[in-house]
Amino acid sequence: MIIDGKKIAEEILGKLKEERKKYEDLKIAAFLIGKDESKISFLKIKEKFAKELEIDFRIYEIDESWGKRKIRKYISQILRHKTIQGAIFQLPLPSHLPAQYLLNSIPAKKDIDCLTSRLLGKFFTNSPLVLPPAVEVVREIFERNRVTVDDKTILIIGYGKLVGKPVAHYLANQKATVIIAQENTDLRKFLLNADIVISGVGKAGLVNVCKEEAILIDFGYSFENGKIYGDIDFEKTKNIASLITPTPGGTGPILVAKLFENFLKLLEKKWIVI
Repeated sequence: MIIDGKKIAEEILGKLKEERKKYEDLKIAAFLIGKDESKISFLKIKEKFAKELEIDFRIYEIDESWGKRKIRKYISQILRHKTIQGAIFQLPLPSHLPAQYLLNSIPAKKDIDCLTSRLLGKFFTNSPLVLPPAVEVVREIFERNRVTVDDKTILIIGYGKLVGKPVAHYLANQKATVIIAQENTDLRKFLLNADIVISGVGKAGLVNVCKEEAILIDFGYSFENGKIYGDIDFEKTKNIASLITPTPGGTGPILVAKLFENFLKLLEKKWIVI
Protein backbone atom coordinates (compact mmCIF):
# COMPACT_ATOMS: atom_id res chain seq x y z
CA MET A 1 0.00 0.00 0.00
CA ILE A 2 1.33 3.43 -0.94
CA ILE A 3 0.79 6.13 1.66
CA ASP A 4 -0.88 9.17 0.08
CA GLY A 5 0.62 12.02 2.09
CA LYS A 6 -1.25 14.70 0.20
CA LYS A 7 -4.61 13.14 1.01
CA ILE A 8 -3.72 12.77 4.69
CA ALA A 9 -2.53 16.39 4.83
CA GLU A 10 -5.82 17.55 3.30
CA GLU A 11 -7.76 15.70 5.96
CA ILE A 12 -5.64 17.25 8.72
CA LEU A 13 -6.11 20.67 7.11
CA GLY A 14 -9.88 20.26 7.30
CA LYS A 15 -9.68 19.63 11.06
CA LEU A 16 -7.28 22.52 11.57
CA LYS A 17 -9.65 24.91 9.81
CA GLU A 18 -12.19 24.22 12.53
CA GLU A 19 -9.60 24.86 15.26
CA ARG A 20 -8.48 28.03 13.49
CA LYS A 21 -11.93 29.57 13.98
CA LYS A 22 -11.18 30.05 17.69
CA TYR A 23 -8.63 32.78 16.96
CA GLU A 24 -8.47 36.12 15.18
CA ASP A 25 -5.28 37.33 13.49
CA LEU A 26 -2.45 34.80 13.55
CA LYS A 27 1.10 35.12 12.31
CA ILE A 28 4.13 32.84 11.97
CA ALA A 29 7.66 34.13 11.40
CA ALA A 30 9.92 31.97 9.22
CA PHE A 31 13.64 32.71 9.25
CA LEU A 32 15.76 31.93 6.21
CA ILE A 33 19.50 32.28 6.59
CA GLY A 34 21.30 32.40 3.25
CA LYS A 35 19.91 31.92 -0.24
CA ASP A 36 19.09 28.33 -1.07
CA GLU A 37 16.58 27.32 -3.74
CA SER A 38 15.51 24.09 -2.06
CA LYS A 39 14.91 25.84 1.28
CA ILE A 40 12.95 28.60 -0.43
CA SER A 41 10.77 26.01 -2.19
CA PHE A 42 9.99 24.30 1.13
CA LEU A 43 9.08 27.65 2.66
CA LYS A 44 6.68 28.28 -0.20
CA ILE A 45 4.91 24.99 0.56
CA LYS A 46 4.49 26.05 4.20
CA GLU A 47 3.36 29.48 3.11
CA LYS A 48 0.67 27.92 0.91
CA PHE A 49 -0.60 25.76 3.79
CA ALA A 50 -0.68 28.83 6.06
CA LYS A 51 -2.75 30.69 3.47
CA GLU A 52 -5.32 27.88 3.55
CA LEU A 53 -5.64 28.53 7.29
CA GLU A 54 -5.67 32.33 6.89
CA ILE A 55 -2.43 32.58 8.85
CA ASP A 56 0.04 35.33 7.96
CA PHE A 57 3.29 33.49 7.13
CA ARG A 58 6.07 36.06 7.07
CA ILE A 59 9.51 35.11 5.71
CA TYR A 60 12.50 37.00 7.16
CA GLU A 61 15.68 36.63 5.12
CA ILE A 62 18.94 36.90 7.06
CA ASP A 63 22.40 37.39 5.55
CA GLU A 64 24.54 34.39 6.48
CA SER A 65 27.55 36.67 6.92
CA TRP A 66 26.00 38.07 10.08
CA GLY A 67 27.50 36.90 13.34
CA LYS A 68 25.56 34.64 15.70
CA ARG A 69 24.86 37.39 18.24
CA LYS A 70 23.56 39.78 15.60
CA ILE A 71 21.25 37.09 14.19
CA ARG A 72 19.95 36.14 17.62
CA LYS A 73 19.34 39.76 18.58
CA TYR A 74 17.47 40.39 15.32
CA ILE A 75 15.26 37.32 15.84
CA SER A 76 14.56 38.21 19.45
CA GLN A 77 13.46 41.70 18.45
CA ILE A 78 11.01 40.32 15.89
CA LEU A 79 9.58 37.62 18.15
CA ARG A 80 9.09 40.03 21.02
CA HIS A 81 5.91 41.19 19.31
CA LYS A 82 2.72 39.54 20.54
CA THR A 83 1.31 39.68 17.02
CA ILE A 84 3.64 36.78 16.12
CA GLN A 85 2.52 33.56 17.82
CA GLY A 86 4.80 31.02 16.13
CA ALA A 87 8.24 30.81 14.55
CA ILE A 88 10.48 28.44 12.62
CA PHE A 89 13.91 28.31 11.03
CA GLN A 90 14.11 26.78 7.59
CA LEU A 91 16.77 24.14 8.12
CA PRO A 92 19.52 23.24 7.67
CA LEU A 93 21.34 26.31 8.93
CA PRO A 94 24.72 27.19 7.38
CA SER A 95 27.36 24.92 8.93
CA HIS A 96 29.48 27.78 10.30
CA LEU A 97 26.66 28.94 12.58
CA PRO A 98 25.86 27.34 15.99
CA ALA A 99 22.48 25.76 15.28
CA GLN A 100 21.17 25.16 18.80
CA TYR A 101 22.27 28.62 19.97
CA LEU A 102 20.14 30.16 17.22
CA LEU A 103 17.22 27.75 17.61
CA ASN A 104 17.04 28.75 21.26
CA SER A 105 16.37 32.35 20.23
CA ILE A 106 12.77 31.24 19.57
CA PRO A 107 10.65 31.42 22.75
CA ALA A 108 9.44 27.95 23.71
CA LYS A 109 5.78 28.99 23.49
CA LYS A 110 6.37 29.93 19.81
CA ASP A 111 8.52 26.90 18.93
CA ILE A 112 6.19 24.99 16.61
CA ASP A 113 9.03 22.79 15.28
CA CYS A 114 9.85 21.59 18.82
CA LEU A 115 13.56 22.33 18.38
CA THR A 116 14.41 24.62 21.30
CA SER A 117 16.30 23.07 24.19
CA ARG A 118 13.33 23.70 26.45
CA LEU A 119 10.72 21.85 24.39
CA LEU A 120 13.15 19.10 23.40
CA GLY A 121 13.98 18.67 27.07
CA LYS A 122 10.32 18.14 27.84
CA PHE A 123 10.02 15.66 24.98
CA PHE A 124 13.08 13.62 25.95
CA THR A 125 12.00 13.53 29.59
CA ASN A 126 8.58 12.22 28.51
CA SER A 127 6.54 15.29 29.44
CA PRO A 128 6.04 16.90 26.02
CA LEU A 129 3.83 19.89 25.30
CA VAL A 130 4.00 19.08 21.60
CA LEU A 131 5.79 16.34 19.70
CA PRO A 132 8.44 16.91 17.02
CA PRO A 133 6.65 16.95 13.64
CA ALA A 134 8.48 13.85 12.36
CA VAL A 135 7.25 11.90 15.39
CA GLU A 136 3.71 13.08 14.69
CA VAL A 137 4.03 11.88 11.09
CA VAL A 138 5.10 8.40 12.19
CA ARG A 139 2.33 8.27 14.77
CA GLU A 140 -0.26 9.38 12.18
CA ILE A 141 0.80 6.72 9.68
CA PHE A 142 0.85 3.98 12.30
CA GLU A 143 -2.53 4.90 13.77
CA ARG A 144 -4.21 5.09 10.37
CA ASN A 145 -2.88 1.67 9.41
CA ARG A 146 -3.25 0.03 12.84
CA VAL A 147 0.47 -0.65 13.11
CA THR A 148 1.65 -1.81 16.53
CA VAL A 149 5.36 -1.57 17.32
CA ASP A 150 5.93 -3.38 20.62
CA ASP A 151 6.60 -6.62 18.73
CA LYS A 152 8.55 -5.02 15.87
CA THR A 153 12.21 -4.50 15.02
CA ILE A 154 12.62 -0.97 13.69
CA LEU A 155 15.65 0.26 11.77
CA ILE A 156 16.18 4.01 11.89
CA ILE A 157 18.72 5.28 9.40
CA GLY A 158 20.45 8.44 10.62
CA TYR A 159 20.45 10.08 14.03
CA GLY A 160 19.73 13.71 13.19
CA LYS A 161 17.79 16.13 15.36
CA LEU A 162 14.81 16.36 12.97
CA VAL A 163 14.07 12.67 12.40
CA GLY A 164 16.44 10.06 13.83
CA LYS A 165 16.81 11.21 17.44
CA PRO A 166 13.19 12.09 18.22
CA VAL A 167 11.69 9.14 16.32
CA ALA A 168 14.07 6.66 17.97
CA HIS A 169 13.18 8.02 21.41
CA TYR A 170 9.45 7.91 20.72
CA LEU A 171 9.47 4.35 19.37
CA ALA A 172 11.73 3.04 22.13
CA ASN A 173 9.15 4.40 24.59
CA GLN A 174 6.53 2.41 22.70
CA LYS A 175 8.57 -0.72 23.56
CA ALA A 176 9.78 -1.32 20.03
CA THR A 177 13.20 -2.83 19.39
CA VAL A 178 15.04 0.09 17.84
CA ILE A 179 18.26 -0.17 15.83
CA ILE A 180 20.01 3.03 14.75
CA ALA A 181 22.11 2.84 11.59
CA GLN A 182 24.76 5.44 10.98
CA GLU A 183 27.36 6.20 8.33
CA ASN A 184 29.54 3.10 8.83
CA THR A 185 26.72 0.61 9.43
CA ASP A 186 26.46 -2.40 7.11
CA LEU A 187 22.90 -1.56 6.07
CA ARG A 188 21.95 -4.55 3.98
CA LYS A 189 21.83 -7.15 6.76
CA PHE A 190 19.68 -4.89 8.93
CA LEU A 191 17.36 -3.93 6.06
CA LEU A 192 16.61 -7.58 5.34
CA ASN A 193 15.59 -8.19 8.96
CA ALA A 194 13.79 -4.99 9.95
CA ASP A 195 9.99 -4.98 10.18
CA ILE A 196 9.96 -1.20 9.81
CA VAL A 197 12.54 1.09 8.20
CA ILE A 198 12.53 4.85 8.79
CA SER A 199 15.13 6.92 6.95
CA GLY A 200 15.95 10.61 6.98
CA VAL A 201 19.53 11.13 5.78
CA GLY A 202 19.10 12.64 2.33
CA LYS A 203 20.92 10.08 0.20
CA ALA A 204 19.06 9.04 -2.94
CA GLY A 205 18.32 5.33 -3.30
CA LEU A 206 20.07 4.38 -0.05
CA VAL A 207 17.41 1.75 0.75
CA ASN A 208 17.06 -0.63 -2.18
CA VAL A 209 16.19 -3.88 -0.40
CA CYS A 210 13.85 -4.76 2.45
CA LYS A 211 12.21 -7.63 4.29
CA GLU A 212 9.03 -9.08 2.78
CA GLU A 213 6.00 -7.07 4.01
CA ALA A 214 8.19 -4.42 5.67
CA ILE A 215 6.94 -0.90 6.36
CA LEU A 216 9.10 1.79 4.74
CA ILE A 217 8.87 5.44 5.81
CA ASP A 218 11.04 7.93 3.95
CA PHE A 219 11.84 11.39 5.33
CA GLY A 220 15.00 11.84 3.26
CA TYR A 221 15.26 13.99 0.18
CA SER A 222 17.93 15.11 -2.23
CA PHE A 223 17.90 16.98 -5.52
CA GLU A 224 19.50 15.77 -8.73
CA ASN A 225 19.04 17.64 -12.00
CA GLY A 226 16.08 19.52 -10.57
CA LYS A 227 14.28 16.35 -9.46
CA ILE A 228 13.64 15.27 -5.87
CA TYR A 229 14.60 11.79 -4.70
CA GLY A 230 14.02 9.98 -1.42
CA ASP A 231 16.34 7.73 0.57
CA ILE A 232 14.18 4.75 -0.36
CA ASP A 233 14.36 3.38 -3.90
CA PHE A 234 10.63 3.36 -4.45
CA GLU A 235 10.60 1.29 -7.65
CA LYS A 236 12.78 -1.47 -6.20
CA THR A 237 10.88 -1.83 -2.93
CA LYS A 238 7.23 -0.89 -3.57
CA ASN A 239 6.18 -4.44 -4.47
CA ILE A 240 7.96 -5.99 -1.48
CA ALA A 241 6.85 -3.61 1.26
CA SER A 242 3.40 -3.72 2.84
CA LEU A 243 3.39 0.06 3.39
CA ILE A 244 5.63 2.63 1.72
CA THR A 245 5.82 6.41 1.47
CA PRO A 246 6.77 7.89 -1.91
CA THR A 247 8.98 10.94 -2.42
CA PRO A 248 7.57 13.45 -3.17
CA GLY A 249 4.02 13.19 -1.84
CA GLY A 250 4.67 10.98 1.15
CA THR A 251 5.86 12.24 4.53
CA GLY A 252 6.46 15.82 3.31
CA PRO A 253 2.84 17.04 3.13
CA ILE A 254 2.00 15.37 6.45
CA LEU A 255 5.04 16.97 8.08
CA VAL A 256 3.86 20.44 7.02
CA ALA A 257 0.35 19.73 8.32
CA LYS A 258 1.78 18.58 11.66
CA LEU A 259 3.81 21.77 11.95
CA PHE A 260 0.60 23.81 11.84
CA GLU A 261 -1.11 21.36 14.16
CA ASN A 262 1.67 22.09 16.67
CA PHE A 263 1.10 25.82 16.17
CA LEU A 264 -2.54 25.55 17.20
CA LYS A 265 -1.71 23.18 20.07
CA LEU A 266 0.77 25.67 21.53
CA LEU A 267 -1.83 28.45 21.24
CA GLU A 268 -4.15 26.31 23.37
CA LYS A 269 -1.39 25.85 25.95
CA LYS A 270 -0.52 29.55 26.20
CA TRP A 271 -1.59 29.58 29.85
CA ILE A 272 1.13 27.05 30.72
CA VAL A 273 4.43 28.51 31.93
CA ILE A 274 7.02 27.02 29.60
